[in-house]
Amino acid sequence: MTTISPFTDLEKEAAELAAEYAPRRFALCWVDPEQDDGGVLYWGLQLRDGHAMVCRESKGWLGEFENAEAARRVFSRTRTVTLVWLDPPGE
Repeated sequence: MTTISPFTDLEKEAAELAAEYAPRRFALCWVDPEQDDGGVLYWGLQLRDGHAMVCRESKGWLGEFENAEAARRVFSRTRTVTLVWLDPPGE
């Protein structure tokens, strides 16, 4: 007879909640059509309420924004920046 511990049930429930409320990942990428070049500038997370957090890979936290598109607009002031979603939209 196999007994399931209460921790296993709680861990399963926690994992389901984490998956349901997980932030959506995105990247802000620079593009230079004239040079036919581009790359990733920043990484971001958009939370369930729409707010977005952006960081650099090597230098850490950059800020919090109203949403991912607002972050793209801010970083587009000096170059062309494209918003690339890495996760499908939530339900």
